[in-house]
Amino acid sequence: MELELIEKVGAAVAVRALCISPDHNYFGHHGRPAGRRETIETQRIECVAGHGVRGDRFFDYKKHYKGQITFFSWETFEGIRRKLDIWDRPVMVFRRNVVTEGMDLNMFI
Repeated sequence: MELELIEKVGAAVAVRALCISPDHNYFGHHGRPAGRRETIETQRIECVAGHGVRGDRFFDYKKHYKGQITFFSWETFEGIRRKLDIWDRPVMVFRRNVVTEGMDLNMFI
Protein backbone atom coordinates (compact mmCIF):
# COMPACT_ATOMS: atom_id res chain seq x y z
CA MET A 1 0.00 0.00 0.00
CA GLU A 2 2.76 2.46 0.87
CA LEU A 3 4.50 2.08 -2.51
CA GLU A 4 1.17 2.36 -4.32
CA LEU A 5 0.34 5.54 -2.37
CA ILE A 6 3.69 7.16 -3.18
CA GLU A 7 3.28 6.22 -6.84
CA LYS A 8 -0.16 7.91 -6.97
CA VAL A 9 1.12 11.02 -5.26
CA GLY A 10 4.26 11.14 -7.41
CA ALA A 11 6.48 12.40 -4.58
CA ALA A 12 7.84 11.41 -1.22
CA VAL A 13 5.39 11.78 1.64
CA ALA A 14 6.55 12.70 5.12
CA VAL A 15 4.78 11.98 8.37
CA ARG A 16 5.39 15.10 10.46
CA ALA A 17 3.52 13.99 13.60
CA LEU A 18 1.60 11.08 15.11
CA CYS A 19 -0.86 11.98 17.86
CA ILE A 20 -3.54 10.58 20.11
CA SER A 21 -6.16 12.41 22.13
CA PRO A 22 -7.02 10.15 25.07
CA ASP A 23 -10.15 12.05 26.13
CA HIS A 24 -12.85 14.29 24.65
CA ASN A 25 -12.86 18.06 25.02
CA TYR A 26 -16.34 18.78 23.62
CA PHE A 27 -18.63 15.77 23.96
CA GLY A 28 -21.31 16.09 26.63
CA HIS A 29 -20.41 19.61 27.72
CA HIS A 30 -23.86 21.02 26.85
CA GLY A 31 -23.02 24.71 26.74
CA ARG A 32 -20.12 24.55 29.17
CA PRO A 33 -16.59 25.43 28.04
CA ALA A 34 -14.43 22.86 26.28
CA GLY A 35 -12.22 20.59 28.36
CA ARG A 36 -8.46 20.97 28.54
CA ARG A 37 -7.42 17.42 27.69
CA GLU A 38 -4.18 17.63 25.74
CA THR A 39 -3.31 15.81 22.55
CA ILE A 40 -0.18 13.70 22.93
CA GLU A 41 2.48 13.46 20.23
CA THR A 42 3.94 9.99 20.04
CA GLN A 43 6.51 8.05 18.02
CA ARG A 44 4.02 5.41 16.88
CA ILE A 45 0.33 4.67 16.84
CA GLU A 46 -1.49 1.37 16.60
CA CYS A 47 -4.43 1.24 14.19
CA VAL A 48 -6.86 -1.57 14.93
CA ALA A 49 -9.28 -2.42 12.11
CA GLY A 50 -12.87 -1.75 13.11
CA HIS A 51 -11.86 -0.05 16.37
CA GLY A 52 -9.68 2.99 15.60
CA VAL A 53 -6.37 4.16 17.04
CA ARG A 54 -5.49 2.46 20.31
CA GLY A 55 -5.36 5.04 23.14
CA ASP A 56 -7.37 7.65 21.20
CA ARG A 57 -10.73 9.00 22.42
CA PHE A 58 -12.62 7.33 19.56
CA PHE A 59 -11.16 3.84 20.06
CA ASP A 60 -14.24 1.64 20.64
CA TYR A 61 -16.16 4.87 21.24
CA LYS A 62 -19.54 3.17 21.17
CA LYS A 63 -21.17 -0.06 20.01
CA HIS A 64 -20.95 -0.59 16.24
CA TYR A 65 -18.63 2.41 15.87
CA LYS A 66 -16.17 1.43 13.16
CA GLY A 67 -13.27 3.48 14.48
CA GLN A 68 -11.30 6.01 12.50
CA ILE A 69 -7.93 7.59 11.93
CA THR A 70 -7.74 11.29 11.08
CA PHE A 71 -5.22 13.00 8.81
CA PHE A 72 -4.15 16.63 8.61
CA SER A 73 -1.86 18.38 6.16
CA TRP A 74 1.27 20.19 7.37
CA GLU A 75 0.81 22.60 4.46
CA THR A 76 -2.69 23.48 5.72
CA PHE A 77 -1.30 24.00 9.22
CA GLU A 78 1.40 26.34 7.90
CA GLY A 79 -1.20 28.25 5.84
CA ILE A 80 -3.41 28.77 8.89
CA ARG A 81 -0.42 29.97 10.92
CA ARG A 82 0.50 32.51 8.22
CA LYS A 83 -3.07 33.70 7.70
CA LEU A 84 -3.74 34.19 11.43
CA ASP A 85 -0.15 35.18 12.29
CA ILE A 86 -0.07 32.61 15.10
CA TRP A 87 3.29 30.92 15.54
CA ASP A 88 3.26 29.66 19.13
CA ARG A 89 0.87 26.70 18.72
CA PRO A 90 1.87 23.14 17.85
CA VAL A 91 0.09 21.13 15.18
CA MET A 92 -1.49 18.99 17.94
CA VAL A 93 -4.06 21.75 18.60
CA PHE A 94 -6.05 20.32 15.68
CA ARG A 95 -6.37 16.94 17.46
CA ARG A 96 -5.61 14.81 14.39
CA ASN A 97 -3.83 11.45 14.43
CA VAL A 98 -1.46 11.78 11.45
CA VAL A 99 0.07 14.98 10.09
CA THR A 100 1.44 14.53 6.57
CA GLU A 101 3.62 16.69 4.35
CA GLY A 102 3.92 16.48 0.59
CA MET A 103 0.53 14.92 -0.18
CA ASP A 104 -2.80 16.41 -1.21
CA LEU A 105 -5.12 14.61 1.21
CA ASN A 106 -8.17 15.74 -0.81
CA MET A 107 -7.15 13.46 -3.68
CA PHE A 108 -8.46 10.51 -1.65
CA ILE A 109 -11.97 11.88 -1.14
